[in-house]
Amino acid sequence: MTDEQASLYIRLRRLQEQNRSDLPGMMTQRAMRAFSLQQETAPEMPRHSVSVVVYPQDPFVSEPAVRQINAADIAPGLLNARFEIRDKTAPPAKPDAQGNYLYWPGVPEFDQINSLYYATFTLRMYERYAQRALPWSFPQPRLTIEPHAGDGANAFYSEQDRLLGFHSFSFAGESIHAAQSADVVSHETAHAVLDGMRDLMNESFGLGAAAFHESFGDMTAVLAALHDDSLVRRLLNWTDGNLRLDNFVTAVAEQLTERLKKHGEQMHGRSVYLRNALNDFKAVPFDQLPVAPERPEITLGRDSHNYSRLFTGAFYDALVGIHEMMKLTLDERAAIHATRDILGSILTCAVEIGPVGELDFSDMAKAFLAADQILYDGKHSIILRLVFKQRGILDTAEAEAWLDELHTLPAIQVPSTMQSTLDAAHFLEEEVLPALPALKGLELTPMMAYRSGSGRVYLTYFTHRRTTLVGEPYGQFNGSHVDAFGGLTLSFDSAGRLRCVFLRPVTDEDVRQIHVLTADLITQGLVAAGIGQGGGLSPVYPLHLQPGNPLGLWLAHPPLLSAAPLPGQAKLVKYPVIFDTLPGTLPDILTYLRTLRDKLRR
Repeated sequence: MTDEQASLYIRLRRLQEQNRSDLPGMMTQRAMRAFSLQQETAPEMPRHSVSVVVYPQDPFVSEPAVRQINAADIAPGLLNARFEIRDKTAPPAKPDAQGNYLYWPGVPEFDQINSLYYATFTLRMYERYAQRALPWSFPQPRLTIEPHAGDGANAFYSEQDRLLGFHSFSFAGESIHAAQSADVVSHETAHAVLDGMRDLMNESFGLGAAAFHESFGDMTAVLAALHDDSLVRRLLNWTDGNLRLDNFVTAVAEQLTERLKKHGEQMHGRSVYLRNALNDFKAVPFDQLPVAPERPEITLGRDSHNYSRLFTGAFYDALVGIHEMMKLTLDERAAIHATRDILGSILTCAVEIGPVGELDFSDMAKAFLAADQILYDGKHSIILRLVFKQRGILDTAEAEAWLDELHTLPAIQVPSTMQSTLDAAHFLEEEVLPALPALKGLELTPMMAYRSGSGRVYLTYFTHRRTTLVGEPYGQFNGSHVDAFGGLTLSFDSAGRLRCVFLRPVTDEDVRQIHVLTADLITQGLVAAGIGQGGGLSPVYPLHLQPGNPLGLWLAHPPLLSAAPLPGQAKLVKYPVIFDTLPGTLPDILTYLRTLRDKLRR
């Protein structure tokens, strides 16, 4: 591979960064991934802890409780190595003489502590599963948390601002703060964690990648809740050990749900987590998914939040199945703990060995099966295969063919060192391509190389495909182009042996769906239009925004590496903020809750 090919990654990433850095105040450069196979140090256990008061999961579920946090993760000024609190409403909380932060709800300091605690907990949880320090998608160590970012029922992750934002609002005389919900904080932090592990997923206009991002947030909320032993005990008492019953762990952000149900008022444009993991959704062909279902509470649609419930439901089915297997040899609580860590490890490994960019849920199902093979020698394969088959995500023949492929991989040995994209390119060309003829003809560019604390090695390469939006459905954006990314992931065990080859390029079907989905966004007014000024290098200002949070950003003249714009190269890119919006009105929510109740009574 030539030097020009080896530097393609840098050029594309700079192009991508320049395209997205034109928003005022958003001049952040995205992280350039280091290539190093030096074994990382596994996360250490806390040596000294201090006490904090938090809401375990959600204010509706339980009263405030005292929890312990590593003293190093809550330094004066409310910051640690990975997060910092920024609150325009109050100074950072201060510790007492013993170093504890014992603030109770009703003061802004409580929201600061609660959001810092659960953001840090979520990141540390995934670092334990990954056995390495997980990076953000930007080259700075800390993500900022604003527990009082504004008014409204909203929470968001902004990659460009390096920010988790949580809003507050008054409803029926009550003050509701998103920062007080562990579910909400864990969900938003999960967006940042996944963006650091697979940042090209957040570039995608495809349904699969966007929906998996949302599902990852909901799966994270479930895993975080199952780490709190008081919630585990309550869960077992609530369900009498039968996790197939609807419960407070499967439903997210009960506080706001209960307030809406109690007061019977409509809430337009609110952002809330209302996706119950205990559902019976089955996969539907893309062309049969409505843009706006008449009954979104019980119908899948093309919105990523809506569609995410399919994979979240499959995840919870797998949790139930593995828990029932674990109960055969362990007591109830130990079975919950073991199940939680098995699925948390599988989920984390599946992200690391799975698709780089574009995906559908069948790809993630395959990644789950491969992760189970790598981590547990396929011990949970029967449960996972049954769940994905019942959900219509991955049929038996596809699953068997995939497992056969995993068991017949060529004997490729990863080198002990790899310190540059050129090293990774040479390895691909000299060792991988001759052994894997299916990869020939693909333009694969090195992206990441790292070794975890357990000794496992992961190499990723990306592919790029550009498509142009042509036709009346695209209105003023007709002729703009959209970039899509696919890739290859190679994973090796601690002995350096190849364990998984995951190739997922951008397909014709991906492109077709992206065209449909971008037309949907334009029709719904969810694209912010901007024009680059002064040769294309000055900030892009949104010229019009329709109701709702934007999902796309239009750049009339995206700049390259020089000051001169390229005529005719208008580009549509993902808006650099992930919002979570409540679809519909309260009657929809009540119908959803009644439907769940009726289903459980049958």
